[in-house]
Amino acid sequence: MVNKINSLSLIAFTLCSILLLMIQFAYISPSGIIVISYTQYTWLFWFSVLAFILSTANLVTRIPRHAKWSTGFSGEIVRTVKITGKNKDYFIRGASDTPVKEVLLENWPFSEHDKKSTWHVVDELGNDVTSTPLNSLNGIATVVIDEDS
Repeated sequence: MVNKINSLSLIAFTLCSILLLMIQFAYISPSGIIVISYTQYTWLFWFSVLAFILSTANLVTRIPRHAKWSTGFSGEIVRTVKITGKNKDYFIRGASDTPVKEVLLENWPFSEHDKKSTWHVVDELGNDVTSTPLNSLNGIATVVIDEDS
């Protein structure tokens, strides 16, 4: 299961942030616009801090893997591929020593073609690079769908 930022996480984060700000700016306090007792204020303050921390942690853990650029080098590299007959370039990402075919099968970018069909990958010189590691691929690779599939 892939975690993605969803609307429920965003709503929870927003509401917790608003509650925390209302308490910090004394809109909700013993002498604020919304008057509560000191005991209620203390409990509400710590509840809002805890809720804010939990909602922030939930939101941060849902950031997609490819967006975590600030965490440093992950060991994955990106290469450009296209499919025969189309001018559109696609990016594939994977571990540097993973074969090109495996990386493509993990994240098949060509929705108009079935990844279970027979295909191979060639580099700009026409060499078959389907089984070569991703890090040995230079330039733009082209996926060729075999006609007999």
